[in-house]
Amino acid sequence: MSETTMSAAPPSRKIVLGIDLQTRVAALTAAMLAPAHFETSTAHGEWLLERYREIVPTVLPQALHSMETGERIGAESLEAIRRSASAMRDSGVPLSVVLRGSTPALRVFGAFMQARESRLSPQDLTVLMGRAALIAGELGACWAEAWADARGASSAQPSVTDGESLSIAAVPGTVASPALEMLALVASGLSTEQIAEATDYSPQAVKWHLARLMRQWKVDTRTSLVTVALARGVLTAR
Repeated sequence: MSETTMSAAPPSRKIVLGIDLQTRVAALTAAMLAPAHFETSTAHGEWLLERYREIVPTVLPQALHSMETGERIGAESLEAIRRSASAMRDSGVPLSVVLRGSTPALRVFGAFMQARESRLSPQDLTVLMGRAALIAGELGACWAEAWADARGASSAQPSVTDGESLSIAAVPGTVASPALEMLALVASGLSTEQIAEATDYSPQAVKWHLARLMRQWKVDTRTSLVTVALARGVLTAR
């Protein structure tokens, strides 16, 4: 392809999905706040459910708008997330729970849309879930950052091993090997070089397999790749 041809490529357009997600706010809110989606028999599960009850009514309408239009999540939602996180600096909840915080919402949203939006094409559903994963990743990162800042201010620095470790398991048969193993290692925090050493592939091969999966799922960061994998059930957090 010539340089002239490449420079003439049109800019990508945002896809606006005509499914009027705002009419589903009440039903989705009820679904996301159902105790069955949380391990309420544990202190951490009950804690996460309480955070959902506090955040979802404020954030969900704007998040659904962003999913449908492709626009960035608004400042009001980010500020609500920061307020919630700042108030939890002395909660004693381990970082692993915070990092998995968006998983219930993504699973509920994916199941809800697949069950009620049968007219959505597979392509539109992929776009929708990709956007949901990106938004969940942004909100989760915002919460974790504000939470860490608040805990740091009180001299309680969080770590992944604070209370429990974060363990990610791959679900066999969901993604072709070796990409599945590489994806689980990405979720565990390993670098390209560490994944290459663990899988006996070259760093270039690792990058190729992960980039191929990112193109397939229409995401552009490894964080979003892991979030989508958790939402699709390809990875499971333990």
